[in-house]
Amino acid sequence: MTKEQIKEFTLRTTNSNHSGLILVLFDVVNVYISDSINAYDSDDKEQYIKNIRLAKKSHNELISCINPKDELGRKVLSVFRFIYGKLVSSEVKRRPDDLDRCRAMLDNLRVGFEKLHSLDDEEPVMKNAHQVYAGLTYGKGTLSESTLGDTYNRGFMV
Repeated sequence: MTKEQIKEFTLRTTNSNHSGLILVLFDVVNVYISDSINAYDSDDKEQYIKNIRLAKKSHNELISCINPKDELGRKVLSVFRFIYGKLVSSEVKRRPDDLDRCRAMLDNLRVGFEKLHSLDDEEPVMKNAHQVYAGLTYGKGTLSESTLGDTYNRGFMV
């Protein structure tokens, strides 16, 4: 994962509600799986294993977001467990056998969660985060991000 992707995920995390955080997790897992496939193609076994392990950790967070008491949640959970099994298998076998298939399955599930997110009007989870605005500045084709607001004192006042 690149530093730019980390900054993007951090920004999305600070401005997201619960359903938005699930979409962030989907994207993080997808990036780690893609990075592991790229590492395998470039014959970097150490990076491949590292990215698979990070994908597994992120995918576990995604699994923990699902309610197993709901019937639909149990069905989604069974798909997530299948994908987790493929991640474990890819780590043990040291080759990305079904990782493209797992990415496609995650992309299909993400469409449903995007629809749920569009219906969700909940406030962002993080209350004291800076709001970030992006726009073009005087620089030629550059994009700058700046924070606005009175939330600079986010700690306790004594």
